[in-house]
Amino acid sequence: MGLLLVAAHAVTAALRRPGRRTLVRLLLAQTAGIAAVVPLLALGFCQRSAVGEAPPATAATPFNSFIWLLTPGQDTLPTALKLLLTLTALTAVALLVARRHQARPPLLAVGAPWLAVPPLLLITASLGQSLFAYRYLLFCLPALALLLAAAATVLPLRRQLLLVLLPAFPIAVSHLAIRQQDSRSWDTTAVITTPAERAASGGGVVFSGGRCDLIASAHRGVFARLPDLGTTETAADRGTLDNQPADQVLLHRRLSRASRVWHITCRHLSTGSRQTAARTTASQEQALTRAGLSPACHHSARSLEITLYHRRPAAG
Repeated sequence: MGLLLVAAHAVTAALRRPGRRTLVRLLLAQTAGIAAVVPLLALGFCQRSAVGEAPPATAATPFNSFIWLLTPGQDTLPTALKLLLTLTALTAVALLVARRHQARPPLLAVGAPWLAVPPLLLITASLGQSLFAYRYLLFCLPALALLLAAAATVLPLRRQLLLVLLPAFPIAVSHLAIRQQDSRSWDTTAVITTPAERAASGGGVVFSGGRCDLIASAHRGVFARLPDLGTTETAADRGTLDNQPADQVLLHRRLSRASRVWHITCRHLSTGSRQTAARTTASQEQALTRAGLSPACHHSARSLEITLYHRRPAAG
């Protein structure tokens, strides 16, 4: 993904129209840089199976990508503050374009391709294979900072201060909010504490949705007495980001031996993953019922459903 910057810099070179000597030096520098990271590229290619599925790009992706870059920590900000950040950034960039002759010559030619070319190329590539994820574009954020700083240089001092103060408040709010325990889209604390408070022998856990099962790998002490009945091979053993789920036959066999099972369903999912997760959850609930288990208690948390299943006593 970082090599998308090479394409952005090629656009910068085209806009600046350097002489032949400068162009040759540029090509030599880029060739040396790419050659230096070839071992890393080879290693990354060998580990491509560890990459999860990215949602497909849609018509709204370019706009959403732009808004995402303009509003850091957007999930923690109310709409009014996101709008303030977006309008401030758009105004600053428009001002820089209008007064580009007053700014240092390379700034716009460097910052604009850096901000726009990588997202557009990634979106285009995602039309054939889903590769687009917003976090892959974090390296474009310095370009936005560069453009905003350049816009400030073409303003009088008082307006420079205004340009700094306008985004300062929402960014500070986001900075503080994203570091709170409840800033995550799902409550991992509930997953850890709820089963631990009711731990007993003869039990197990079944996870559903959004790599929720990786919590058991991260907190082995908590889940030491609660084996993951829905997994046959862990992500660490597979060398991927996802555990290998158990098939229906194996899952039924394991459930039939368990006296109590925690069913933990995560709902912090993208739109494209919700239908698959809903089918998985329904299938697991049917398997629990067929194995003679019934719900005993239920706990709802942020983007989570935690249900304890007990084995029904045999008929007399």
